Amino acid sequence: MRLLKILSIILILSSCNSSNEKEHNQNGHNNHAVPTQGKKYTCPMHPEIIKDEPGQCPICKMDLVEKKEDVSSNKKYTCPMHPEVIQDKPGTCPKCKMDLVEMKDEDSKTTDTELDILLKPTNKYVISQVKTVSMKESTVPIVIQATGKINYDTREISTISSKVAGRIEKLYVKYKYQPVSKGQKLMDIYSKELLTEQENYIYLLKNDSENSALIKTAEDRLVLQGLTLDQVKKIKSEKKAIEYVSVYSSFSGHLHDLLGEASTAQMATMNSQPQQELLIKEGMYVQKGQAVFNVYSTNKLWALLSIYADNQSLISKGDRVNLSIDGEDLGENFKIDFIEPEIKPNQNTIAVRVYLSNPNNSIKVGSNVKAIINSGNKKGNFIPAISVVDLGNSKVIFIKENNLFKAHKVITGTVVDNMVEVISGLSESDKIAENAQLLMDSESFIKSEN
Repeated sequence: MRLLKILSIILILSSCNSSNEKEHNQNGHNNHAVPTQGKKYTCPMHPEIIKDEPGQCPICKMDLVEKKEDVSSNKKYTCPMHPEVIQDKPGTCPKCKMDLVEMKDEDSKTTDTELDILLKPTNKYVISQVKTVSMKESTVPIVIQATGKINYDTREISTISSKVAGRIEKLYVKYKYQPVSKGQKLMDIYSKELLTEQENYIYLLKNDSENSALIKTAEDRLVLQGLTLDQVKKIKSEKKAIEYVSVYSSFSGHLHDLLGEASTAQMATMNSQPQQELLIKEGMYVQKGQAVFNVYSTNKLWALLSIYADNQSLISKGDRVNLSIDGEDLGENFKIDFIEPEIKPNQNTIAVRVYLSNPNNSIKVGSNVKAIINSGNKKGNFIPAISVVDLGNSKVIFIKENNLFKAHKVITGTVVDNMVEVISGLSESDKIAENAQLLMDSESFIKSEN
């Protein structure tokens, strides 16, 4: 009987425990909140805050709201200052920390193209924000500045030679640059050959005075050897030979002397020597026909201007020239009279001659000259000279393409007043870098496809 009571109590307790466990399990399932699958929550003020469950914004403490599905999943964001920075969501530029902005449709269309360009070698494309310009057709005045020196006009240099061979007995001029006048006596020469000719002439006069033809021939020979007609008449009347023959100047100017077979180049060297004394002396011998003196006239001079060979095509004979000599402006009453046909060695310049009249000898040889040459106007397509990079064998500019600059070869012509004429390789619609040197930060940026 007691055993039955104990079994009954055990059955009752087991039944209660199973009921409690079932109720507990049922209540546990009812109290547990299952999270919503796929939902996202964000801050209306800070869209970069995205969480998987509701809550508050850690920045402004506003309640997070459910983030709606963005049907436009192809949106791209870029930096206004660095268009190469492209992301799939808003944020800040990793380079300048500016807020990214949504790319417009046209920007999106060019994204792939720009990325393709950026992947090309850097010797063809340069990223930069430099100022751009375009080629323009215009007419520019051609004004060339040049410098030079005043020099002798070689057409005004005269040479005095000895007509007989002999010894210089007497010199009447003593120093270089000594002024001489036409008809002035320069020296006396003792010539045995001339004495023989005089004696033959006197013999004819005494023994064959009727032979006028032979006498006339003898007189001509004496004149050719340096005697004047008055001296010949004196010999004819006195029947006496003149011991010394005098040499007279046939020109006016100042004196330079020559020795032996001195060339023009040697003469220039002699002129640069500091001494003023003549090199020719009394007692020296001269040969028949030997040049003894040079007489320089300064009534006419040359302004020799140096022009760079690159500007040779811009000038021509007859162009008007404004001259300034040692700071004194002489005006535009001059013109180019002659362009020398050779380039001076080691200078890469050509010489241009401007003839000057100097009757009062106010302009001195060796004076410094500044000149402005006006060669008319030039019509063509021009760009700034700083837009062109000279690579030696070619000229390069940088054309803007999709916010990038591409190296491009051009053929140039005249360079006038910091402007360069473009002959081919560029159109007026092209935008080019105004200062190409700003893009030359690497040797890799000097190659082009064309």
